[in-house]
Amino acid sequence: MTIFNLIYRILRVLLVVAAICGMAYQGKIKEDFEVYKMHAIPALMYHSISEPSPGWPKDLCVNPAVFEEHLKYLKERGYNVVTARQAMILLKSRQNVMNTVILTFDDGYEDNYTRAFPLLRKYGFRGNFFVVGKDIGKTFNQNGIIQYMTFDQLREMHQQGMEIGSHTMSHDPLAVIKPNFLPWEIYQPLNLFYEKMGFWISGIAFPNGSYNAAVVEEIRKYVKYEYGFSGVPGCNTLKIVKERPFEFRRAGVYDRGRGVKDIERALQKCYIFGYLEEKGISAELLDRGLTSLQMFIE
Repeated sequence: MTIFNLIYRILRVLLVVAAICGMAYQGKIKEDFEVYKMHAIPALMYHSISEPSPGWPKDLCVNPAVFEEHLKYLKERGYNVVTARQAMILLKSRQNVMNTVILTFDDGYEDNYTRAFPLLRKYGFRGNFFVVGKDIGKTFNQNGIIQYMTFDQLREMHQQGMEIGSHTMSHDPLAVIKPNFLPWEIYQPLNLFYEKMGFWISGIAFPNGSYNAAVVEEIRKYVKYEYGFSGVPGCNTLKIVKERPFEFRRAGVYDRGRGVKDIERALQKCYIFGYLEEKGISAELLDRGLTSLQMFIE
């Protein structure tokens, strides 16, 4: 795709967005948007809850004090923080899910156990933790010491109501690896977790949000998997649960130095992208277009 075609597609999407925003300004769809939020559940993505080590990408880390600010924000506004499986039950029951949210944590860093887990329990919240099979219990000296959660820690979190899931065996992007490696990346975590911890996992999060039709087809072979998280922003609705359970929507939360504004904007992004997707605008295209436009401007 040439840069001109890309710009054309971005502008086409932005024109539709502008039209909808114009309608909202006139009050014609404000009520419709609020109704949408009653049956849509956003999911937020964190990684490490720590101060960034030298050489680490800042986007991977949220300071523990800032993370607690985020939890306070949710608590004070009456958010119901649930696991992905609980969200699916709520959506299938067609309940009003206004102010319901899923918190997810990728990669399996030990600070998820030492920092995130105690804070979630402090506020009465639950979370989804997606871990890389080959890294469990390991320590690496790579741009500083990187430690990963152990099976004992994961088992304890599971017993306390947290939901543990797969982030594949190696963390390689699933859409670009050789197809013959897909069964190992997807199926092996099921066996590993059951063997080591005594329970079956039901969810997977795609490393780097990388997936395609072949990946989804492979996951569907294993009935223990009930859902999968993509890297596409938006909200999760009954339609997605029924038609695309392995393409759940979520948006990253990053420590930009704005405190609760960072989680507030992530939630807004989920709701806006989800609403536009329900109106027929591709969330994938919108996300890629805005990302490419930002890179082009920079």
